[in-house]
Amino acid sequence: MSEGRTAWPHRGVHRVLGGAGTVAAEMADRGWDVALVPPSTTDDELWDGLVAALGLPGWFGRNLDALDEALGDLVRPTALVLATWTAYALARPERWERLLGVLEERTGPTDSPLVVLLAD
Repeated sequence: MSEGRTAWPHRGVHRVLGGAGTVAAEMADRGWDVALVPPSTTDDELWDGLVAALGLPGWFGRNLDALDEALGDLVRPTALVLATWTAYALARPERWERLLGVLEERTGPTDSPLVVLLAD
């Protein structure tokens, strides 16, 4: 796939309009690997969704340091789409802020193959 198809106009974490499924399909059409995380309101639901979406092993450490390391290992352009992200943000505001910090830091480098999309 050409480099232009995998390009995203911005790096980082972005709030986007539209349902998560639609956003995920659009990113896949652009040539990105897509990791669609279902809605969650608890820590266990969030970690289950991240593990499944990113294809992480069963022994994955289910903490922010382990997530940061796993995201750093990505080599293909990956769109991490968080469905109905506000549910977790409202249920676990302090944890959401820490998660958001890790995601913003990991998507910041200009060579990062990761973009995070916060969808409805």
